[in-house]
Amino acid sequence: MTDAVVPNPKREVRINFNIEEVKKALKTLPEFVKPTILKIANDTMNFYQFEAPAKGIFSMGMFLEISLHEISEKQTVIQFEGRRAIGWIDSTHETTETYNFINGCISMLGKALKGELK
Repeated sequence: MTDAVVPNPKREVRINFNIEEVKKALKTLPEFVKPTILKIANDTMNFYQFEAPAKGIFSMGMFLEISLHEISEKQTVIQFEGRRAIGWIDSTHETTETYNFINGCISMLGKALKGELK
């Protein structure tokens, strides 16, 4: 019997910052979320992909994909999706670790937007 494949962990947040501020703050995440690398930054499509190199249960690494959607001049929706670099997330433990990583990135992004990170 094989493990069942579960959907990639996703989160969505709506914040009261304009999309340009969010783009700028996103690009600073690798400075504060170690060891994260910005792999793709497509400002036209509002899509960003970060790589978290191999660590813990993600022996081959994982990706965090972020999409931005402008709701109004002062509101942006941010969609986060975590996935393995190779294969798929197939256990509750991996899902929990991925959500923890996403939540940590959301926290750091919030601090960056509020100017709390230097």
